[in-house]
Amino acid sequence: MDLPCADGLLGAWVRHAARRRPVEPLASLDLASVRRVLLVLTTGLGDAVLSTPVFQAVRRALPQARIALFVRGAWAPLFAAESDLDEVIPYPGKWRRFFATLGRLRGFAPDLTLVLHGNDPDILPLSYLAGSRHIVRVPTAGTRYGRLLSNLTREQDRTTVDGLHYIDNRLRVLDTVGIPAARRTPVIRCTGPQQQAARAWIAARLGERSYVVVHPYAADSYKTWPAAQAGTFLAAALEQRPELGFVLTGGKGEQAAAAALAAGLPADRVAVAAGTFDIAGTAGLLAGARAVIAPDTGLLHLAAALDVPTVGLYSPTQPALVGPRAETAAAVALTQPVTCTPCEEKRCPHKPALCMAQFGAAEVLAALDRLATP
Repeated sequence: MDLPCADGLLGAWVRHAARRRPVEPLASLDLASVRRVLLVLTTGLGDAVLSTPVFQAVRRALPQARIALFVRGAWAPLFAAESDLDEVIPYPGKWRRFFATLGRLRGFAPDLTLVLHGNDPDILPLSYLAGSRHIVRVPTAGTRYGRLLSNLTREQDRTTVDGLHYIDNRLRVLDTVGIPAARRTPVIRCTGPQQQAARAWIAARLGERSYVVVHPYAADSYKTWPAAQAGTFLAAALEQRPELGFVLTGGKGEQAAAAALAAGLPADRVAVAAGTFDIAGTAGLLAGARAVIAPDTGLLHLAAALDVPTVGLYSPTQPALVGPRAETAAAVALTQPVTCTPCEEKRCPHKPALCMAQFGAAEVLAALDRLATP
């Protein structure tokens, strides 16, 4: 949501406040004196999941500190059972409920803010106005209100490092403040009630069958698995794997597409869950699956973080850079070359994307057979 003049007014407020109380430089940071840490994650689901290895590292390094996660409201229920966090503060979205959110952050009163991922223009001002003495973000280049960053002059923090996996780039913020990484694999803890609710929903539709989650969608259409190929896969899988059920997931905006994909298929073998659960319920659904099939999207990373076997479909993106990581579960990454050079990514004129249409039923079914043997 954009409010007329909001950014300008906020900028003036912050400039005035910063003249009286500038953000402290990184050199003055004393971890032993930090009592409250604010971790900021206000972007997509995949970004949130892939940044979770930071939680444990901060907890181990600062056992004396209270740690809060400032996260997009839709994802907040996902972290309710996270033992390395003391508090979860929902971010309502750019400019929404700004003063109420600022009041909540001021109540927490962070000493140190680590921006793990957040491109919204009000994030750094909110952290600063909440009282944070040190604010750190990597990368620093192109950051709006960058003058509020304690590490702005640290040259090695300016940009992401080409060739590093997304997780490893996120963990660089720990190096900046002198905290060692504890792990490099995302972990999400799914609570009992979430699993129980999902199990009951599944049992009412598929009985006692083991099931596979199929999620063809992505936030960006150029990464979505086209309905024609997904439908052909489902038909083949129903025939060749009669012991399995299949669950189609997605958001409320994908309900109609998922229902169309399931039309004509046996209702006792294919269930449509799109738009049914919030993110915590979806986690419960994924946690009970034999495997999850999806393109490069947040749900694929969530499944891997729950230690569920995954089949990822990658063409315009590279699994070496953004592929899922799981503690013990297998993760099969299927790849196809891009069909357009250069790839226009979010400006892709092909709907559905030609490159994602290359993933056929036989290839995906073979990958599923490797993960979900009878």
